[in-house]
Amino acid sequence: NSLDDVSKSIFAGLIKVQPHAHGTDAYQKVRNLLLTDEVEANSMPGLEILADGVRCTHGATSGQINDEEIFYLEARGIRPSDARRLILRGFFDTLLERIDDAKLRDYLSGLVGAYLESRRA
Repeated sequence: NSLDDVSKSIFAGLIKVQPHAHGTDAYQKVRNLLLTDEVEANSMPGLEILADGVRCTHGATSGQINDEEIFYLEARGIRPSDARRLILRGFFDTLLERIDDAKLRDYLSGLVGAYLESRRA
């Protein structure tokens, strides 16, 4: 999730391993990027395991863009506003590269690009 302005999100995920699904290996992860101090992200990952011999984990993180990341890019001649957009692009690209459908991935990438351009103002 990327939250901007005054947005709020709630994530409630569940990995449920049915009886006799022995050997299951699952991981659930939610990442929230908080772009303003006014946003709110609530994450509730969950596990329900009804079988033996499984490996299931979950995790949730929420945070803002790290000032050290901005400083690192500034030290290489990149303006702070451009550095912020590069970090955002990287955040979105890690999600987009998981989409197998190239047409959909390109479409969503275009939307992300337009959103990032709109943040120039």
